Amino acid sequence: MVRVGGKQWWRTGVVVGACSLSAVVGCNPAPPVAGPGTAQKGPSQTAEAHDHDHDHDHDHDHDHDAPHGGALVVVGEETAHVEFVLDQETGELTAYVYDAHVQEPVAIAQTELKIAVTIEKEGDELPEAKEVVLAAVEPKDGKANQFAARIEALQGAKHFDAALEAVKIGDQEFKGITFSFPDGNEEHDHDH
Repeated sequence: MVRVGGKQWWRTGVVVGACSLSAVVGCNPAPPVAGPGTAQKGPSQTAEAHDHDHDHDHDHDHDHDAPHGGALVVVGEETAHVEFVLDQETGELTAYVYDAHVQEPVAIAQTELKIAVTIEKEGDELPEAKEVVLAAVEPKDGKANQFAARIEALQGAKHFDAALEAVKIGDQEFKGITFSFPDGNEEHDHDH
């Protein structure tokens, strides 16, 4: 307890002490857990932590080229990527699942991908999200790397916001992955 000008300031001392202790021992807060209806993006997506240290000593960025010219969406901390491609004329939205470096397709054990799509139209004060389901295209042994659906509301859309409900890559499940079309969510460059 600290007494200043006749007032007791013991709480300040506790807070300062706790902050000092965390600075000395290191404090990495646990990532938030996404539950149903929550949306997260980038490194705060839920899954096991990914150590991003590599055994090489040079600089490079993590921008990847989308194989079909669509929006790239990072899953986890570079665990995988999903590319979303929209045919504006027909409203067909296709998702392709790729590895961490967007080089190889990755077949996942899902028959569908659920996405909440928000399209802002002129005059909308609070646009509503519309849930859409992309079905697996030519699944083999219960796995697919391509999912698609024709969505009338996306005909002519040049921009929309979306949240991928869940995707399971290997034994890791990622929930509430938010992105914008056509930008995706891959906004970071970093050195390691």
